[in-house]
Amino acid sequence: MKDSARYWLDPDLEGLECLTATYYSHRFAPHAHEEFVIGVIQSGAQRVRLRGSHEIFPENTTCVINPEEVHTGHAATGAGWSYKVIYPHPSVLARVTEELGERSARTPYFTRNVYKDNYISRLFLNLHEALESAYATPLAKQTLLNSTLARFILRYGSEKPKLKTGKKNTPGISRAREYLDAFYDTPVTLDELAEVACMSQFHFVRSFSSQTGIPPHVYQLCRRIGAAKQLLCTDMPLVDIAAETGFVDQSHFTNRFKAVVGVTPGQFRKLSKNLQDKRSQHGIESS
Repeated sequence: MKDSARYWLDPDLEGLECLTATYYSHRFAPHAHEEFVIGVIQSGAQRVRLRGSHEIFPENTTCVINPEEVHTGHAATGAGWSYKVIYPHPSVLARVTEELGERSARTPYFTRNVYKDNYISRLFLNLHEALESAYATPLAKQTLLNSTLARFILRYGSEKPKLKTGKKNTPGISRAREYLDAFYDTPVTLDELAEVACMSQFHFVRSFSSQTGIPPHVYQLCRRIGAAKQLLCTDMPLVDIAAETGFVDQSHFTNRFKAVVGVTPGQFRKLSKNLQDKRSQHGIESS
């Protein structure tokens, strides 16, 4: 049994990241996303380490991981798992929340990771069917995305819990995050980050992980992967993308990219290009 996966950015939906895959042997390395991870497990089951414990994402459920939550993932059994996933940016869900008129334009938070709701699962599968079609218009995809997220938020969205005492955001950690955002492509040292945050190295690592949910090195890796995804939508050679985003070489880039995204950089680029070519052949233009 062989893994198969397709991962692409949808140009009609502001570069919405989309994945459809079947995995048997692939294991996702610890990572986090700036975006929400919302997917439907169509068959099998995925075992995920999240929020300090393991959880099973079973068949016929809609599963969600909130932004910046570190997680892993692999098959729960030898039968593997098949799923379809979208990765909407928090600003998209905040906008939908505001338009619902239910509450202020705050990004919703999902207290559970697994939802057994056939109606919601069907909505997300219908949306994904449109995302994978070369014939679906931008209007159709935009409408389906908004309506599906709205129904999901109305049923299960809530406000994010306040940080516990001792986990308040500090200017030092904010400065360190900004530093990593600016220099994600360079070999930043722990000494540098601790100095930027005005903390000891030990205190900095504990505070950064506590406040962001992500160790500094994982945060930097996620920023590198995010930048690489954008460059893969251009004609820049893979070896140059690897260098541009701070990886040691193309092999290192390929291995880390697949461990986080689930496909190789080449597979990611090929599908995105094929979708664009199909759209051009059928005269479909982005709005």
